[in-house]
Amino acid sequence: MFLQFTEEKYKTIGLNIMYYRRALSLTQSELAEKAKMSRARVSDIECGKGPFNMESIFLLAQALGVDPVRLLQERE
Repeated sequence: MFLQFTEEKYKTIGLNIMYYRRALSLTQSELAEKAKMSRARVSDIECGKGPFNMESIFLLAQALGVDPVRLLQERE
């Protein structure tokens, strides 16, 4: 099942993933390995290139140690 969001929402999700990845001092390759996906896919998601499926959100959230909802929310 693919998530259908606006382009703005995909960018928000991507920026959140990048924020949490950098907070953990992980490279895209390291995050990709932890999330069991390709580095190119992590890069695409961080750049806001959707659509992507819910499984990707859950795998990335788990790899980052955050609640998946945090990846969907606007950060203040």
